[in-house]
Amino acid sequence: MPLIPNVRLLALAALLLGAAALLLGWREGRRYERSASERAVVFASLGARDAQALTEEAIRLYGAGQFPRACEKFGRAAADDPASAARRQDVIRCFEGWGWHALREGRPDEASLLFKHGLIETPDDPGLLKGLGVAAVHAGRPDDALAPLERAARAEYDPEVRLLLAHLHDRRDNPAQAVVNLRAVLEREPSNESARRLLEKVEREWRAEAGFRREITPRFVVKYRDTLDAEARREIVTQLEAAAARVTRMLAYTPQQRTTVVLYEHHEFRDVTRVHAWATGLFDGKIRLPVGRVRPPATELERLVVHEYAHAAIHDLARGRAPRWLHEGLAQVLEGATSDPILRAPSGLTLAGVEALAGDQDPLRARAGYNIALWIVRDLLDRGGGMESLRELLARLGAGESIAEAMPRVYGLRLTELESQWRRILGG
Repeated sequence: MPLIPNVRLLALAALLLGAAALLLGWREGRRYERSASERAVVFASLGARDAQALTEEAIRLYGAGQFPRACEKFGRAAADDPASAARRQDVIRCFEGWGWHALREGRPDEASLLFKHGLIETPDDPGLLKGLGVAAVHAGRPDDALAPLERAARAEYDPEVRLLLAHLHDRRDNPAQAVVNLRAVLEREPSNESARRLLEKVEREWRAEAGFRREITPRFVVKYRDTLDAEARREIVTQLEAAAARVTRMLAYTPQQRTTVVLYEHHEFRDVTRVHAWATGLFDGKIRLPVGRVRPPATELERLVVHEYAHAAIHDLARGRAPRWLHEGLAQVLEGATSDPILRAPSGLTLAGVEALAGDQDPLRARAGYNIALWIVRDLLDRGGGMESLRELLARLGAGESIAEAMPRVYGLRLTELESQWRRILGG
């Protein structure tokens, strides 16, 4: 996620302080010789007219996306008409809109500063609190999102806030609070499928993991049954730490939070994850691994653990916005998989088609999707810039750009041009 230079933040802070001064009614250089009552009448009359003109100009600027000037005008209008609660709200809403605009453009730190500025005047405003929480998530600080989102949820009902809180609590391994938020949504909206599916998932995992023990390492929280062989657990933890070191070295990135790893018996893994019978692991915000009495060969376990930890790092770097083909292709690269030298792709190859193949229920079609995804990611790595360019692609996706927007900025070719080249090379 790109950071804002300190100079820019200082300049923005100066602007905010200036707007705050206007909002509070501080006006320099005014001198009045009339009595207090005369001044009040004249000021009210002139101030209201000035405020209306400033507000109209501010609305025009806001509509044109000129947020700094619009908020400055709204602030002056509020200072000219200090008795008007509506004009003060105009200022607050302007900074809220500016904050969401900064967030959409991939500047979460700037957005946080803008939302916080609005909260100085209205500390319990649910829109600003929601924005502050979402900005923290986009900045890779999910723990900082909880407090403002919980305050927003108490202020008013917002299903998006409740669902985001449920996801955050689920990832923090706090199913009880996740369930509270999801039930709050379903009480108001019984037909909300997103809330219902997530509730079923969280409750299924909660039941399966009752009584699990925990081992906390610098990078992981490992959950397991006390019946799991101690030697097997130690081997898996060792492999996890080695996987984290390998992915960090190759990708030059590591998740900012500990990654939760849940070790299930084979039947528990199937019951909880509901994945294909051929799946040997899963990352869905947590790494989930089936562990039997017969341990797989060390090399097989190593590849599996690297692959799943790679998903955790990719997810974190792209803020959950990386498409499946990119996830699976890059995870295979990081685990050390090699491309099929005689690979052929279906005619009309597109990334949307690869995405659909990789998620297909049929194992042969899914395997084909994985193979093509691996080939495409290796091709991107060979185009110049290597892993650094691929990291930039992930960061741009994390900032909110689409694949179609990010590809030409990173690789210099439109997505349609890349797809055309891949079709020619793969014989489609």
